[in-house]
Amino acid sequence: MRHLTNFLPELGRWDANREYTVLVRESFPALEVAEHIRLERVPDQSCSRWVKRIINDVFELPRRLKREKFSTVVSLTNIGPIWSPTPHILFQRNALFYCPYYLQRVGGLLKVETALRRRLAVASMMRADLVVTPSQAMGEMIQEVCPETRSRTFVTLYHGFDRHSFEKALDPSYCSLIDRAVGARLFYPTHPAPHKGFDVLFQALADLKRRGVAATLFTTIQREDWPEHVREYEKQVAELDIADRVVFMGRVPQIQMGALYGACDLMVYPSLCESFGFSMIESMGHALPIVAAGTAINKELCAAGALYYEPLSSKEAADRIEEALFPDIRARLIAGGRARVDGFDWGWDRYAREFVSLLDHVLGSP
Repeated sequence: MRHLTNFLPELGRWDANREYTVLVRESFPALEVAEHIRLERVPDQSCSRWVKRIINDVFELPRRLKREKFSTVVSLTNIGPIWSPTPHILFQRNALFYCPYYLQRVGGLLKVETALRRRLAVASMMRADLVVTPSQAMGEMIQEVCPETRSRTFVTLYHGFDRHSFEKALDPSYCSLIDRAVGARLFYPTHPAPHKGFDVLFQALADLKRRGVAATLFTTIQREDWPEHVREYEKQVAELDIADRVVFMGRVPQIQMGALYGACDLMVYPSLCESFGFSMIESMGHALPIVAAGTAINKELCAAGALYYEPLSSKEAADRIEEALFPDIRARLIAGGRARVDGFDWGWDRYAREFVSLLDHVLGSP
């Protein structure tokens, strides 16, 4: 939703020469777009069932492309037509299919399902005209895990970021939570998926507490998003005796995020598996220093705006968090983050322009 709500309005402004049909979930919010962009709503149930998705993408969609004489198809969610009657641009935006940290941790039916989805994604990539990833590191990760894809053409298209899009003052309910913090305010905006590195982060918080370093973690996870994992997190927090240092805030409206970044002292990003990481760019754009797991993608996006630790080492994570709270280190990280954000055009208008250039290239337009 964050992608399309920012991208489609800009696409309408930058490409008035083509007509677009965009398939979205039925529950996708109302969005004001140009007349030549038509949102076609698909029942949520069909989108949520991956077997149904496969039947549609592999069999039904190619027939429709041919019948309605579409010029090209753009698949935004990892898989798409394996045999397409039109040029095919395939976006790979789910790193879980390829991330070694994630693949080593899953088992049972989930491991089998992940392997099947990866095979379908690879089959789609091997016949696509262009494979697009939101970071160079993700493209390299795919080619390392699936070497057969090295023969394909990969392009990096960084997501957009608009630092002025969520500058609403902080709601009093969030202010009251922040005001009760013990020591430094650490912020981790994310959801409770198992690859998000919470086990390492909680161990690091326990280590900091033993050292006498006062710090409170605020995170945007909500029980309803993944109840069994949130229960595990709550159990680990209790066992480590850090219940007074961890606040589960629940979902926070995007428009409030800028104020939350501004109310905190440090953003921690222990995630082991990302394709991009919106919150890292948002954090640097709001002058908030970062401590992150030292993955290739995190380093690519943050550069000098973060301190890094070995991804599975809670001791190193605690060391870097403690280090980042020193005023001189904090100032250096803020400057590094500012340079990273100011040194590149992260705007969604740039994203739309680059997307249109990809279409022109694939379609042979002048």
